Amino acid sequence: MIEPRLYRAAFLPALLATVVAAFSLENRPRGVPQGLPADVLFEGRVASSTVGEIVHGARDRRAGTPGDARTASGVASAFHRFGFTTTTDRFDEGGDRLVNVIGERPGLSRRQVVLVASRDALSVPDATGSGADTAALMEVARVLAGRASQKTVVLASLDGGTRGDAGARRFVARLRDPSQVDGVLVLSNLGAPRSHGPLLVDWSNDARRGSLGLRRTATDSLRNELGTDGGPAATSPAQLARLAFPVGLGAQGVFLERGFDALRLSGSGERAPPRGDRDLADLRAPRYGELGRAVLRVLSALDGSRTRPAHGPRSYVLAGGGVVPGWALVLLAGTLILPALVASIDALARARRRGESIVDWLEWVVAGTLPFALGLGVAEVLVLVGLAKDAPPSPIEPSLAPVDGRAIGALAAVAFVVVLTWALLRTRLVRRGGGLPDPAAPGAGVATAVGLCAVAVGLWFLNPFAALLFALPLHCWMLAALADVRPATRAWLIALGLLPGVLVAATYMRELLLGPLEWLWYVFLLVTGGQVGVPTALLGCVVGGLLAAAVSIVVARYRAEPAPAPPTPPSGPPPPAAIGPATRLEGAPEPRRRSLLRR
Repeated sequence: MIEPRLYRAAFLPALLATVVAAFSLENRPRGVPQGLPADVLFEGRVASSTVGEIVHGARDRRAGTPGDARTASGVASAFHRFGFTTTTDRFDEGGDRLVNVIGERPGLSRRQVVLVASRDALSVPDATGSGADTAALMEVARVLAGRASQKTVVLASLDGGTRGDAGARRFVARLRDPSQVDGVLVLSNLGAPRSHGPLLVDWSNDARRGSLGLRRTATDSLRNELGTDGGPAATSPAQLARLAFPVGLGAQGVFLERGFDALRLSGSGERAPPRGDRDLADLRAPRYGELGRAVLRVLSALDGSRTRPAHGPRSYVLAGGGVVPGWALVLLAGTLILPALVASIDALARARRRGESIVDWLEWVVAGTLPFALGLGVAEVLVLVGLAKDAPPSPIEPSLAPVDGRAIGALAAVAFVVVLTWALLRTRLVRRGGGLPDPAAPGAGVATAVGLCAVAVGLWFLNPFAALLFALPLHCWMLAALADVRPATRAWLIALGLLPGVLVAATYMRELLLGPLEWLWYVFLLVTGGQVGVPTALLGCVVGGLLAAAVSIVVARYRAEPAPAPPTPPSGPPPPAAIGPATRLEGAPEPRRRSLLRR
């Protein structure tokens, strides 16, 4: 059903877009100049003693507990003592009373530099996490006391970090225009004894990425204090996977989503430290002091710079020493969709001319998405009735939602509904009631190809980076449904189209240190919590239905392949060339044997 020449010719714009993307590489923006050394300003042993006071004064500082409120009062007193105008913002979240503590000190300019840290504990006592971050925030306030600043400095002790960064969502709504904020630095797990990933995290909850200039500034500060740049960035395919399925774990994701230039400096990497590294005895004063001085260097650089750090492209992928801007990838995604769209429309026109009933097959494809849509509905119902965890609208630390019996039950219920519904839709009674022939018919392939193109176009408008990854499944599954190839080739095309999904899953399993079951449960939480979004979740259901339709077509055409006929024995006498020394025709005289002696 595919016209090869037309299909190949439609790839010419994609070839041109590839050349444009190759020549669109930009240099990474420079960071702002570093401030004065902070060797004698942030002392790790002094800050460690403050961590001890926080832990002994309120061992349980989980969100909404009396220990959390008592620690908030201590932070407010410290801010006020060090000359910051202090305000407290109380709010309700999940039935608990939470409070943000904000200290502000005006500078010569109204432009702001913001430093934030979550105060509520991930566990008990969480000394190297929220305890160390809160103590670092108070130590920065002490260092800045009595020192003139060029810009307004805002220190914020935020509550509800374990509730999907509820305090950050509350605080970001009170900040000024993003153009007046030169940078937001988020402190995270500064007391961790070791890192399990890069120290700098700039992922957002959408396709935006953090400021390259701010990241370069923080990298220079870390190199001056720790002798390292914070760890290698993710590979280019991994960056593309995270842009296609964005998850900004941490408060920086909330700020980036609202248009602020934000960066998270985490002593443990993107994930929180494991439970064995959260006690007070695990705090390493020298490393803690180095990270604290790096924070002061970043603040000093931002405060002393006349201009804000250059952001670079809004979305980008780091490749080698350059930056591929997002617009080049968006253009490439659109041109890669074009050949499949042209081939599908041409196949549709051919099928209409042959009298194929495409509308019925389109209904068949849409019905294939019903099992996945029902699975999505069951997941929402499980959360609504309290049988599954109710996730907040922002991504949470995976350790807060472990895979327990309730989680396994929820995943099993969703899988059971999907499989059962799919099996019922494929029963003979339902297929006979639909009046459709076997999926080996050409109309089924045309309808599947048209559906794949519709999903690709919808993804391009919602998230062009997801559409770029979907280009491979689009072409592979379309060819499996339309092209006249061998059954084994069709099976390989189906499998090849699964590679982008495997890339996304492997990226997050590696970046967030998740196992396969933990990854499935985390996706469940992202979908039911609304982080994925309703349009994207529905498109995911349609993709599942289209994959199932393509597999059905491949299986049906394999079964419809005529079996090779057995070889028929030759009729009549064999040709003379087939007669060997031991073969002679019936009734033929015995061949005369010559004597070697007579010769």
